[in-house]
Formats: sequence, C-alpha cells, structure tokens
Amino acid sequence: MKSQRPGVQYNAPNLDDPNAFSACFREYYAALCYFAQRMLGDASDAEDVVEELFVRLWSRQQTFADEGHLKAFLYRSTKNACLDFIKKSERSGERNTFYVSEVYENDEGYLNEIIRTEVIRELYQAIDDLPTQCNKVIKMSYVEGKTNQEIADELSLSLQTVKNHKARGLAMLKNSLPADKYQMLLLIPYLELFDLLSRH
Repeated sequence: MKSQRPGVQYNAPNLDDPNAFSACFREYYAALCYFAQRMLGDASDAEDVVEELFVRLWSRQQTFADEGHLKAFLYRSTKNACLDFIKKSERSGERNTFYVSEVYENDEGYLNEIIRTEVIRELYQAIDDLPTQCNKVIKMSYVEGKTNQEIADELSLSLQTVKNHKARGLAMLKNSLPADKYQMLLLIPYLELFDLLSRH
C-alpha cells in the first residue's frame, strides 16, 4: 500500500470528503497496524482493529482542527481499541496484559511508541520510493528479516543480483534519510527480538 508522499497535501481535517478520507487511510493504515500489532502481538488482530477504527471514523465523518489533531486522534483511538480488545480476548495472558498496561497506559510509554511508529512510517515511505526491485529486496531483508539467499530464491534472482539491489537501495536511502532514521532502518530486524526480551 503506497503512502502519501511528503509534500502532497490532503484535506486531513475534513474526512467527510471521500478523497481526503482515502488519502488519510493510505497515509496512516500501515503505521496504525504496526502500532496495534505491537500491542496485540498478532498482525491479523491488528488489521481488524484498525479497519474497524476507519469504518467508525468514516461513519462519523469527523472534522479535525489540523493534521496534528487527526494524528493524535488516530493513535489514541487505536490504543484504546487495542486495550479493549485485550481485555475482551480470552487469549490474552496476564503477562501480556500487564506489559501492555505498563507501556501504553502511561503517557511516556505511549508517546515513545508513537515516536517509534512515526519513524517506521517515514522509513516505509522512503522505501516505497525506491525502484521496484530495490523496494522488494529492502523490504524482504530489513522488514521481513529474510536472508539474501531466501530473497534470491523467492524472486528467482541470482545471489549477486540481490546483493546489488540491496547495496543500491541502501545507498539511495542513506542519501534520502537523515542519519538517525537510516540507522533505525538497519535496526528493524532486531526490534522484535528486543521487544520479546523486554517482556521476560
């Protein structure tokens, strides 16, 4: 799903307009799913929660003071929907519920998660701007955590071609991203491991 490019304006405060609503969905859907998945631990549940949120948002046809107001509403609503889902879910264990409550029900933890998600959203936008094959290779390597050989097998490419696409993609991202965000990209494969360790 392509995100709205930086510098392309959409009428975020007036989501009763179908075009503005569609642009908002493209801009924030993937990021909110990532945010929700970190709370719920399940991609399918996260997508369900976020899709339901957008259905409610469309039915209400709300307007917002500015994009900052919209963004705050989306993250707060997603957090609350996830907390409700966890409380109602029979699959939620006490440890996971405790962890989520500790992290998301205090302002500092909640804001840290928003900052992290926004950084990831910017990274994904930059990756989406890469040439098609570079885009695929970078996503498979740094987002899905696949090895060069696995990527080569899946895309029917030579190992050297995969390495070339990766090197080209990383060079383009290094030139287009601030240094701190580029470093964050390189850490993406390790973030899930860090999260798992922090919960035990």
